[in-house]
Amino acid sequence: MKFLSEHNLLIFLLQFALLLGISKLVGLLFEKFKQPTITAEMLVGLFLGPAIFGKYLPQFQELLFPKDQLQISMLETIAWLGNFYLLMEIGLGVNFNRIWKQRGKAVTVAGAGLLIPLAISFMVICLIPDAFLVDPSRRTLFSLFIATIMTISALPVAIKVLQDLNILKSDTGFLIVSALTINDLIGWVIFSIILGLLGQARIDFMIIAKLVIYTLGFTVISLTLFRRGVDKLMTIIHNKYGADTGLKTTFVFVVGMLFGALTIKIGIHSLFGFLIAGIVLGESKHFSENDRFVMNRLVHSLFIPVFFTNIGLHLNTFVNFHWQMVLLFTVLGISVRYLGAYVGGMLAKQDKANLKTIAISHIAGGEMHIVVAILALSSGLISDSIFVAIISASIISTIIFGPWLSHTINQRKKSLLKIGFGKDYILTGTEFSNKHDLINYMGKIIARRLKLDADFVLSEINRREEQMSTAMGKGVAFPHARLKGITHPYVFFIKNHLGLEWDSPDNKLVRWIFFIITPESNQTAQLEILQMLARLLRNKDLVKQIETANYPQNLWEIISPNLENCSEHLAPA
Repeated sequence: MKFLSEHNLLIFLLQFALLLGISKLVGLLFEKFKQPTITAEMLVGLFLGPAIFGKYLPQFQELLFPKDQLQISMLETIAWLGNFYLLMEIGLGVNFNRIWKQRGKAVTVAGAGLLIPLAISFMVICLIPDAFLVDPSRRTLFSLFIATIMTISALPVAIKVLQDLNILKSDTGFLIVSALTINDLIGWVIFSIILGLLGQARIDFMIIAKLVIYTLGFTVISLTLFRRGVDKLMTIIHNKYGADTGLKTTFVFVVGMLFGALTIKIGIHSLFGFLIAGIVLGESKHFSENDRFVMNRLVHSLFIPVFFTNIGLHLNTFVNFHWQMVLLFTVLGISVRYLGAYVGGMLAKQDKANLKTIAISHIAGGEMHIVVAILALSSGLISDSIFVAIISASIISTIIFGPWLSHTINQRKKSLLKIGFGKDYILTGTEFSNKHDLINYMGKIIARRLKLDADFVLSEINRREEQMSTAMGKGVAFPHARLKGITHPYVFFIKNHLGLEWDSPDNKLVRWIFFIITPESNQTAQLEILQMLARLLRNKDLVKQIETANYPQNLWEIISPNLENCSEHLAPA
């Protein structure tokens, strides 16, 4: 038996510190240019790997990254933990119960976003020359695998960009996230089945049927029976030990490991188990936005950078780079995902102005492409050149995504909105102690002002709030609803003296609340008003003025002129 030596530990600590430190520094630079940090992490790995460092300074590269299997396994273990908890962290951001409540439109968008790219990609990939296949006899499985990759979009990347553009909390943003979530889940079911077939000499329909039953059965049982059990245990931990002991975080990690082990036992890949574990844990009523924030920081600060840099360490991009394959995968992936989501938006009867936003939000590749490509490479389904092409296409589509969506949003033809925003629509100095009381109070005021039924107004505002918290961070929330019976949008503002718990993404208490009420027939007004108000709150001078203003007249004079995209402001009597 070979034990770890002091030298093994020395090399491991140097590797870990180097990969983690450099990737975070380069990541900060990429963030300034609104690019995902995984691109930086991959590039750091490529630089330190055989492609550059190994080519020009081979002795130093060998000294720092020796070929000793035990040494390699130490770093691989950390990388795999990053792989596992990346999937679980993605699952934690999914509230399946909320998404399922509006499944009609989301399923329509997700269905078209899966079936159209899958069908087109499969037919195109089947034509790839045998020279790019590891085993031409497995062409069908290879084509299905690549076609599935072409359908999956990067949910975390999409959420980050939608958040940066201030449209994540809109109805359109929620539809996009819901569709991408369903897309991810179905995609991972397909991936789990394909990965289960990799060890088989040929495609056996009995094996496929078994994998389908096991995968769907595990998913259904997890989202029902296991979810209730996990929620009960989380409740016990919350009530008996509180949130400050760290026991909740330990419980989250343990559940992920158990779900991963269970999926291995029943013949499904462990990564799927971690994804489902994240969804199950995220459904718990005692798993707060702050808990998600803590997990996100822990996983992304420690494990994930090592995972992505470690990929680059094993790649010799210059040797395995085939521009034809990179071009094919990039163009095919972007175009089919765009087309599928665009058609899905049309079938879901979305406003024409929103179709491009929905379609572009589906084009980014991301972590999932890289994760499953590693599994396929290690299983011998794809070659190094195809692996490099998948990663390159994923990175290119992710880089394109943010600027393209931002440009599209900025170039949209703005509606000539009349916005109801008067001095009597502003309240200051209130002291509500929870958001439910505030919403109930404001719902009645809104109903009275707009001459609508109070129960109807309240139910619509609360229904939207239950789907996704409308807190934007920095102490601000934008609760909203689209209502029948009104012809143009209205904005109501309340400045609460006490900070309110609102499940905010930055865990800050909310004091400024803008209620955005728009006509049911207008799908674009809400998104435009959200962006207007978000731009207003990015102006530090105006924020200071709002902070010091204590009377409705003053606040109206500050806010009203800054709703700059409107043709006129309607100040009701």
